Amino acid sequence: MMNIGVITVNDFSFHPNMRLKQAAKESGNEIILINPYDILCSLKDGRFEFLIEKINKKIDVIMPRQGSPMGDYGLVLLGQFMHSGIPLVNSLKGITIARNQFITLQALVSSGLPVPGTLFITKSASFLPAVKQLGGFPVVVKQVDGMGGDGVIKVNSEKEAQDFLSRNLVAGKGLIVQQFIRPQERMDIRVVVIGEKIAGAMALVPDNNDFRTNIHQKGHARPVELTESMALIALNAAKACDLQIAGIDLIVEKACSPLILEVNYSPGFKGLEAATGKDIARLILDYVTSTCNK
Repeated sequence: MMNIGVITVNDFSFHPNMRLKQAAKESGNEIILINPYDILCSLKDGRFEFLIEKINKKIDVIMPRQGSPMGDYGLVLLGQFMHSGIPLVNSLKGITIARNQFITLQALVSSGLPVPGTLFITKSASFLPAVKQLGGFPVVVKQVDGMGGDGVIKVNSEKEAQDFLSRNLVAGKGLIVQQFIRPQERMDIRVVVIGEKIAGAMALVPDNNDFRTNIHQKGHARPVELTESMALIALNAAKACDLQIAGIDLIVEKACSPLILEVNYSPGFKGLEAATGKDIARLILDYVTSTCNK
């Protein structure tokens, strides 16, 4: 039996946590939810120590699943576990890359992988030059730490841009400006990679009133068979970001090669399980326990 610590601010009513708990029970393991803000990290007498409120069990492995809101303290915490000899799935390096969408795209491009045209801005004066570089309006604007389609909008004009930038652009944080590919001209695919294997894939269709395909944003899903090219790109994307478990979002334009839109280190899988009938939670747990028992 293994005690698997899941770093999360959510309880067991949150779908991934609930499903991981079910899968762990079936396999004779236990999921222990750890709120990162309930942990005190200590460096004393040359030792890495921590106190976890309300938890008195030995943790065998940590699964970080806080998502993109993980701040600097989250990285400190994961480093503390790592230096204490407790394995992480995913790695600290991978999470450091994946928590910032532009750093993720940098890692992908440096590995020769295809991404949409993207610029990073830190001031309003840079927005229109960025739009020009992308061929004009409309464009997609994103927060660097958005998740589930949150913090993502389509900007159609300079007037819309001024309103959005005045409310959302923080110089020390920046924004991503990306080319817009119309939903009618593309297929969006979510791929979940577990341990260098494709665990499942689904095609995503946006709600009629939205361009975002996320299930979180009322998108709809259906199972899809990946081409060899799509599968290879997804596997290489996870590898480029140093992730053992990853959600890879692809955009496939008509008669074009796939592009990687995002990489997520703590992917939700409710829609994927519903669309494919696969037990993604069990596949995740089996990978984590087999890796840590080697």
